[in-house]
Order: sequence, then C-alpha cells, then structure tokens
Amino acid sequence: MKKNLVSLSIIAALAMTAASVNAETHSDSAIDSSGWWIGAASGVTTADGKSITGHRDKAISPKLELGYDVNQYWGVYTGYDYVHRLGVDKLHIGSLGFKGQYEFMDNLSVFGKLGASYIYSDDNTSNIKTDTFTGSVGIGLEYQLTNAISTKVGYDYYDRVQVKEGRNPHLHQIYWGMAYKFGQPATPRVVTEQVEVIQERVIEVPVQVEVAKPARTDFLLPFALGKSTLEDLSYFYLGEVVDVMRANPALVAHLIGRTDSTGSDAINNKISAQRAQAVSQYLQSQGIDARRINVSSVADSRPLTQGSADIERSVQIILK
Repeated sequence: MKKNLVSLSIIAALAMTAASVNAETHSDSAIDSSGWWIGAASGVTTADGKSITGHRDKAISPKLELGYDVNQYWGVYTGYDYVHRLGVDKLHIGSLGFKGQYEFMDNLSVFGKLGASYIYSDDNTSNIKTDTFTGSVGIGLEYQLTNAISTKVGYDYYDRVQVKEGRNPHLHQIYWGMAYKFGQPATPRVVTEQVEVIQERVIEVPVQVEVAKPARTDFLLPFALGKSTLEDLSYFYLGEVVDVMRANPALVAHLIGRTDSTGSDAINNKISAQRAQAVSQYLQSQGIDARRINVSSVADSRPLTQGSADIERSVQIILK
C-alpha cells in the first residue's frame, strides 16, 4: 500500500534527518566512525493480500548485509534476503540504498533505511512474476556490544511484489542479527599491571595505617574511547578515594584528565576536561568539599606511557 510506503519513508527520513542535524551541531566532538561493515540476520517475512500461490503467507528469511559508513550518522548499504517458500515461491531479494543512524543513548542507536530492491522468483508456475523492481524502507534499533560488534532488530517493508493476477502484495520482514565493523580499536579493558599493583598495595595497608598515612595516593580511572562517563570499575576505585579522603581531612584530590592521541586537539581537550569534571562531580556527590578538589586536564600532551592508549584514556587522581 502506497500509504504504508509513504509513512515508513517519512519515519526513515526523519531518523536520517535527525542524524544529519546532530552531525552538524555536534561535529566538534564527534569521533570519525567511517568504515566497512558486514552483517547477518535471521527473520520472518509475511505477505499481505491473497495473491500468493499456496497457503503459506509467511516464511523464514535469512539476511546478509554489506555497508560503508561515511561517518557515524550516514552510510550506504546493500543486502541480500532469501525468502524460503512464501506460498510455493522461493524469493531472492537484492537491495541497495542509504542508511542513517543516531545514537540517542550510550551504545544504543536508532537507524533508518531507504532504498531500491530487486525481487526474483525462481518458480515460473506460481502467480508471482519472475522479476520485480520496487522501493524498500526499514527502521530498527542497534546496540553496540563492543567497538566492532553490535546486535540489532529491525523491520523492512517492500512496497510491492508484481503478480500475474490479482492485487500486488506487500512484503513485511522483521529480523534480528549481528554486525561486525572493520578497523575498530580494541574495546578498553582493565590493564593487568594495574590490578597487580592494587593487590600488592592492599597488603601494605596495615603498615601505612601504623604511621597514620593513607595506604594509596595515586589512582588511574580508565575510560572508553570517546566517552566521558564513569565505568563500573571506576566506581570501585572512587570508593577507595572517598574513604581515604574522609579518613584524612587534610588531603586534596588533584584530578588530571587525559586522552590518547586519537582525534583532534580540540576534541581531546574537550573530552579530557569532561572526564576530570565527571570525577569531580562524583566526589562532591559523596560529600567531599569542592575546595578539596583540584581539576585539570592535559589531553594527550603529557602521556604516562609510550603507545598504551588504554592507560592514556583516563583520569589520574593524586592525593596529597
């Protein structure tokens, strides 16, 4: 139905327009996310109307996709869908079009697709014509599991399938799948050396208590690439920082925001400052006086290591 196609086209266009507006208004902090990706999914396709030969109006439909993201908001895609026994037909669908996406929550994006599709039926005896060219649109949600791997659910609509007799039916497909994006950095993880240092210094705590000094005065909180939100491991470290500062009212926390060398100077300066500010706000929420917190940021100008990006994406806390 033309109304369905128009409605879904509007929804897909709004998703891609929102991505475009966000790209223009936030271009100073966006991280380049261009690159190739592949995907695979499993779904179910149904046909409306009564023009399909046979009594099966729904069928299993695996999906393969290949795409290129121009940036984190826009890209192009191509796809192949195999619809197994819709009625008596086995349909092969090839699609090509544009894809827009917008991350409205951490790691969760909405996407819209708008393209053209070619539908081929390999059964000449059925009511479906062998060749059909039609328009297609789609919407869905995609959740980023790691920097390279994501999972998604979606709905695709194919405007019509040409038949020999009767009204041309429309195809509706719902699916779930996974996607892999090439050339992405490794997902940040806790540095092994850091964990070993924590275990060794915990053993030294009784000695430090005897001389009335804090057990530990230097902390390093890791952050994900391009993010300034605290991670679960950070709250563990910050709990120790809060305990030490409460037990030693004279201590001042010196916060130093850091980044790796990825991105421009403007982006790195902004993200490093946001990371340090996020730590400061958390300490204040735990009752630490703002006058006991010194906030600064150095981006990637004063690295702690030579080439270890996971360590550089951090906030260093020095208590003294």
